[in-house]
Amino acid sequence: MSSLWLWAAALFYSLGLAFALLTVVQQRQTWFRLAMSGIGLGFLFHFVSLVERGITAGHFPVTNISEATSLFAFLITAGFLLAHRRYHMTSFTVFALPVVFVMTLAAAASQHPSPTVAPILKSGWVPLHVSATLVGYAALLLACLAGVMYLIQERELKRKDPHAFYYRLPPLETIDRLGSQALAIGFPFITVGMSVGLLGAMASWEAGWVQDPKVAISALLWVIYLLLILSRVRAGWRGHKAALSAILGLAMALVSWGANYLSTHHAFLGH
Repeated sequence: MSSLWLWAAALFYSLGLAFALLTVVQQRQTWFRLAMSGIGLGFLFHFVSLVERGITAGHFPVTNISEATSLFAFLITAGFLLAHRRYHMTSFTVFALPVVFVMTLAAAASQHPSPTVAPILKSGWVPLHVSATLVGYAALLLACLAGVMYLIQERELKRKDPHAFYYRLPPLETIDRLGSQALAIGFPFITVGMSVGLLGAMASWEAGWVQDPKVAISALLWVIYLLLILSRVRAGWRGHKAALSAILGLAMALVSWGANYLSTHHAFLGH
């Protein structure tokens, strides 16, 4: 039944995205109210799907790639809704919602009854480790999308005759502030997630887990995340440099996600 709710979430996300595109093209707020209604309903059905999946499986629903993708899409949506409440950037919807829709659709299409899972995945530290880490990933993704928006807006400003999309984007300062705050919120979460994972691994696995490629790449991601924060706080990076660095950070996060397929201890995400 949880897959049905997930399909419903994907449907409402698609409607929200369609109305958001109409809003950007036609600049009519009526369309955007419909867009936010669709996104809100999708978010609600998505939440129901996660809860039912967890109850049915009897454990936190992140034991395979489908469940992890679904949770990640849900957290991205939550981050988008918080960003919208704070900044009211209509155009940000057409950047964030395609990612949410595709990930939700992929999760719904690949969801299957949960197989027998390893006892460690039912350990109390796993939900905190995975959830906090994915929040950090979601924040990094939103910062990257803000960076893409910044670069587009910056390029349009340099044109003598900017395209119509230029007038749909918010000011550069607002976009930069969104990217900065997304990183500031995400870093503590990814730090907690990795710290819990480290402590859990030390207690649950033999010494060989240190050589797992996923562990090394995740540690490198944390260092890059830290450098992104320090580049803003200490070096005063803003605008173009900050936008490019956020995109680099997301590229590293994708490498970290892909490392699940090379990992022995995280191999469950490849199923």
